[in-house]
Amino acid sequence: MQGKGDNSSRPQVTFRTGMPVRYRVILLVLGVIATIGTGAGLALVNIGVAVISAVLFLAVFISVSFMRTTVQLDAREISIKVAGIFGTKIPYKSIDDVAPAEPTGLTAGMGLRVLQNRTTGYLVGGPSVRITLARTAVLVSSDTPEKLSEAIEVRRADNTSSR
Repeated sequence: MQGKGDNSSRPQVTFRTGMPVRYRVILLVLGVIATIGTGAGLALVNIGVAVISAVLFLAVFISVSFMRTTVQLDAREISIKVAGIFGTKIPYKSIDDVAPAEPTGLTAGMGLRVLQNRTTGYLVGGPSVRITLARTAVLVSSDTPEKLSEAIEVRRADNTSSR
């Protein structure tokens, strides 16, 4: 029989958020323009180098446009990743507050970001959730900030009551 604070039976929950379509389109248009400009400039020197550079350049823009954040809620901690590379783990017991935050855009940047007020961002743009810790905060992009905030609060309450 499980007690009130026993959250071991809660299934792992994963929230995945991709870059909003409007940002993806803007990034891809910029990528095409930059690729054409770079390719044209290099074509004057060497057509082979121009083609290879253009393909690689466009590949980078395409891969960045499909960047996503993944937030995984386990029994005792949150795992956050952006672009499948940069990540962190946050124990529920170290969280002071969690709430939906202002949407982020292209100006805030994408990927792992160091932001104002000791905040680390795991961003792809759009709606976000702010997780406040003792002296720092984490901002993570989320398609469903209300659901993610609520799910974290439920797990946080489970972990607090099981101490």
